[in-house]
Amino acid sequence: METINTPYDDAFRTLLQDCPELVIPLINELFGTDYTGQEAVLSSANEIFIRNPNGKKEKRVTDSNMTLISLKGISKYYHLECQSTPDGTMEIRMWEYDTQIALLNAEYREGMLYVDFPDSAVIYLRSNPNTPDELKICIRAARKELKYGIPILKVKNYTLNEIFEKQLWMLIPFYIFRYEKEFRIINGDEERLRSLRMEYENVAARLDQECQSGHMKPITCGALCELSNNVVEKLASKYSNVEKEVTEVMGGKVLNYRSKEIYLEGCAFGRKEGQKESIVQLVTRKYQLGDSPEKIAKDLLMSEEEVEEILGKTTGSQQ
Repeated sequence: METINTPYDDAFRTLLQDCPELVIPLINELFGTDYTGQEAVLSSANEIFIRNPNGKKEKRVTDSNMTLISLKGISKYYHLECQSTPDGTMEIRMWEYDTQIALLNAEYREGMLYVDFPDSAVIYLRSNPNTPDELKICIRAARKELKYGIPILKVKNYTLNEIFEKQLWMLIPFYIFRYEKEFRIINGDEERLRSLRMEYENVAARLDQECQSGHMKPITCGALCELSNNVVEKLASKYSNVEKEVTEVMGGKVLNYRSKEIYLEGCAFGRKEGQKESIVQLVTRKYQLGDSPEKIAKDLLMSEEEVEEILGKTTGSQQ
């Protein structure tokens, strides 16, 4: 089974890489968790190799393979996939991904192999009344059955108000999908085009408000606007008027913010130092809670040498 990347997968992955804080409200919505937004989000390798029935290795690329680490140092694995259209293979793909992610973090304790499956979910950009609310998997082993569901989030079910009220800003680049089936009509109707433009002017204004209030970083706002443009340029490429109305609004907002390259260059040092400080705090906190250096290294995707070095400095300075 070969997976094919789309511009929508790329937009989703870009947000995870450049604005990882956006995924926390999404996880809260999917799994009913109550993360505060102060947690550390660590991305892991998203390339997985699976051996097919013929013995040949095949590469799979997940949309996300991450660890959330709470302020108390508690780690939890998550795996999210962004899917433009249900294709009947998602259950198989999610099972393949999740088993491999679980094996990467497997450990032996007292003669038994323990595998910790990630909490997984799928974000559907397209859906219809027949689209289920979850993927269902049943594992049969030793005359026993384990049934579980993988939740599905349907982007088209969320209004603009809900997206902002729940801070599901990660869905903004894909908001245009709700109008996809109406593109042909909108493209030739001046009133509908004006209405679409006003809606995206509302999006841009509300993003500005989030920045002004300090709830969102300017670089995040710029990324959301830029990726919204990328998605609509691909999705509405045959409908020039639709594309023009959205990109003029969102493209104008991108110009109001520093470009990604300039921003990253100017902030690289500060961000790097901030990340180092957060990791030091997490390592120290987990050690104080009784975790061994080996377990800390495994949870935080570090080497034991790095953990020992941090503990040597922090515990030494406290003596």
